[in-house]
Amino acid sequence: MKAFVSEKVNLGRLSCVTAATAMLLMAGVARGAEKPKVVEIPVRAIDAKEAAKVSYTRDIKPILDASCSECHSSDEQKGQFDASTVASLIKGGKKAHPAIIPGKPDESAMVQYLRGQKEPQMPKGNSKLSADELHLIREWIAAGAVDDTGQAGLASKSPAASSKKANTAASLNVGDPAMQKALNVLMFSDDNKARLIAQRAVRTAYLPKVPVPPKTSGPTLNVIDQFIVGKWEQAGLKEARNAPEVCSDTTFLRRIYLDLIGVIPTVEEAQRFLNDKSKDKRVKLVDELLARKEDYAAHWVPFWEDALGSANVDKQGGIPTHGNYRNWIYQSFVENKPYDVMVAELIDPLMPGYQKPFISEANGKRTVAAYIQNETHTLTIQSAANVGQVFLGTGMKCASCHNHFLNKEWPQARFLAFGGMFATNDLESIRCEKHSGQFVTAKFPFELPDVPEEMPKEYEPRLHRVTQLLVDPTNPRFARTMVNRLWKRYVGIGLFAPADDYRLDQPPSHPELLDYLADDFIRSGYDLKHTIRLILTSRTYQLKYDPALEDHFDVAKPTEARYFRSPSLRKLTAEELIDSIRLATAQKLDPKKRLYLNNASTALTRALAKPASRNEISTSRSEDVAVVQALELLNGEEFYQAIYSGPVLDEAAREKEVSKAVDRLYWAALNRTASSKERQVTEKLLGANAVGVGPAKTESSEQVWIDDELPRGARMDGTGGAKNAWKWVTKEQGPVFSGERSHTQGGKGEQRQHIAIGANPGLRVGATDVLFTYVYLDPKNPPKEIMLQWSQGGWEHRAYWGEDLIAFGTANSTTRHAMGALPKAGEWVRLEVPAQDVGISPAEEVDGWAFDQDGGKVYWDKAGVVKRAMNPNREPLGDVLWALFTSPEFQFIR
Repeated sequence: MKAFVSEKVNLGRLSCVTAATAMLLMAGVARGAEKPKVVEIPVRAIDAKEAAKVSYTRDIKPILDASCSECHSSDEQKGQFDASTVASLIKGGKKAHPAIIPGKPDESAMVQYLRGQKEPQMPKGNSKLSADELHLIREWIAAGAVDDTGQAGLASKSPAASSKKANTAASLNVGDPAMQKALNVLMFSDDNKARLIAQRAVRTAYLPKVPVPPKTSGPTLNVIDQFIVGKWEQAGLKEARNAPEVCSDTTFLRRIYLDLIGVIPTVEEAQRFLNDKSKDKRVKLVDELLARKEDYAAHWVPFWEDALGSANVDKQGGIPTHGNYRNWIYQSFVENKPYDVMVAELIDPLMPGYQKPFISEANGKRTVAAYIQNETHTLTIQSAANVGQVFLGTGMKCASCHNHFLNKEWPQARFLAFGGMFATNDLESIRCEKHSGQFVTAKFPFELPDVPEEMPKEYEPRLHRVTQLLVDPTNPRFARTMVNRLWKRYVGIGLFAPADDYRLDQPPSHPELLDYLADDFIRSGYDLKHTIRLILTSRTYQLKYDPALEDHFDVAKPTEARYFRSPSLRKLTAEELIDSIRLATAQKLDPKKRLYLNNASTALTRALAKPASRNEISTSRSEDVAVVQALELLNGEEFYQAIYSGPVLDEAAREKEVSKAVDRLYWAALNRTASSKERQVTEKLLGANAVGVGPAKTESSEQVWIDDELPRGARMDGTGGAKNAWKWVTKEQGPVFSGERSHTQGGKGEQRQHIAIGANPGLRVGATDVLFTYVYLDPKNPPKEIMLQWSQGGWEHRAYWGEDLIAFGTANSTTRHAMGALPKAGEWVRLEVPAQDVGISPAEEVDGWAFDQDGGKVYWDKAGVVKRAMNPNREPLGDVLWALFTSPEFQFIR
């Protein structure tokens, strides 16, 4: 490439390069002349009765689509050969016509090419067919190469499908009361949620027998350990004879708190558990944390917002988002909603809890914010790919415009058939932006027993059908994908990896365990807490972290064995880290102030990999430690304020002994006492002057930002525009608290606002500072609600008094924080809002202040911030706390 960039070429050197290139080309030609080695594919005798059962549509076409369509499709015909229809197979191509001779499989040119009897052996450059695949093709040709395209209800010769159908009649016991109840609901209920649950009960009868856990000699706590230890014994590992240790109670305590509710324990919680002498205290703690349903649900919200592309707005730059699912996710996990019901509510318009699209306009055009988007061909296949990635653990995007380069399972036609189930009609085959004019019949990508072949024509029934098939107990990937995500979430690496790339050519590390967990998950009624509890009460989960035994996934060695002799090291997410620091420094955490509720994106949250927006679907965040993250933790104002402003430092400063102050900080941050060496080093760092003198006397100072004038650089705006929204009021015109004038609302309408925006420099607000303003409500015409808003590059910080009518932000969060009843009318009242309550970041300046009301007449006056001076005795203790919070022990789940 460099030679093409340079305009000056050394001719002498060029001749050398040319000669070298010629030699390489000659060597390549010589190598190319060598015959590629033929892969011998065993053939066997054809049974006429069995051959008659082979279907072109169900058995042959999928093989040809996967192996041949990349070079021999209707729009890509190398050698003038099209392998996409029976007619084109019989016609053949430039080298061989016909390609198949009905009734004569071994005389058919296609079979001869597949076997390597003709050169080159096909598929060229890809894996050759298996003996079973070749036998099916030979059987089909022997039986006359019948074209059954368009015929529904064709039985598959797939051994797996045959065994499932064989087991159906025996296991579907209609005399069972529970089964009879399910059948009655399916026949007579109008509630689609009840019908879905009943369908689950009926379809569960189709499941094959669950794998039997192996008998082992090693220590186990539940069935999971039997599968894990069984593989150790099978592989002859030394751990089978000398099992790895479980982690300490302190490590388990932090691990389980972070894994289940997303924050570390308080000092009181930690000491209570560590002082408990009962043998089953770990199981009891798991149950206790699972029962904290609001905290449990809050911890799940960030994962699912990332996975669904949930956004707090319906469009960005005029482009519709996937919709806002935060409250729905939270409530679903509070209720412990069955996983299949949860997924159905997201996709199926006929479900009673369906998350309806939000329809609006942008630039005069209709926009639809929805999880399933199908306004265009591209949006449709993106929606299908998102569903495949998240709920089937399968990467399909590469098959959207051509056959998947890396996964033979996914030819383009198979993916487009799946994509058509999310559209109002079948999808056209568009290969690399080239239209073919051919449409692919909508079809679910996996063969499920006894399900209808034809898809409904109307859009909503079609989405209903794809949902039924997606969450069906016999779907080979739905339940397995979710239990694998749970395994990865709690152990660190999946039973199959990557978790979004489930594929047949890279089997799971423990297929029997994966099957067992999926079967158990389904039979529990898709109860997430049930499976989570099973994993967390296993000895495998409780093992001590050992970097020498830790498993890793290497993309260059995807089938390398994993044994789970140690959990994997997991970096805390932005939400886990920041919420845990807030809890540690205050020994409490207001649920309304958890980080996931704050839509603001700051330098710190971005450095910690919290997405600024969710334009892309993602089921994992980067765990790489980047330079920008290190810089934020070292020098960032937001991180500094979070640590140095907490009350735990005042409490430590009041201790009479340095050793007690050190222990207080260690208990708060790491949930343990300091070791003798740690205490010695820390006491030397602190010296004798940091404690025992109590908090230093400090005075608060009031900084006024808005009074008779706007802040420097700020401009007026609001309801009715800049000229009408903001109205100054003199003492002659109305009430004034400070200076010569107050301000009130102009414009028309019930809900109105006037704002000052664009201040430069802005208002710097510390983590412990308090925002304030003065307000006067007209006693003859009071409002129903008043609201204050602050901008830090975006309006994401709000507090309101009175009724909750102004629907900005998210209720019960820093974006819409309830302060209580309206202030008393007829007099000036000072309103105060702690900056932390509305999520103000110390790292960024406030550049705007808005005054909102619903109805009535309201006057506003002096506004600003009360700044709290830092206790100088806190600084050295803060340095210790900073060191603990930046330590690997705090930053990682071990």
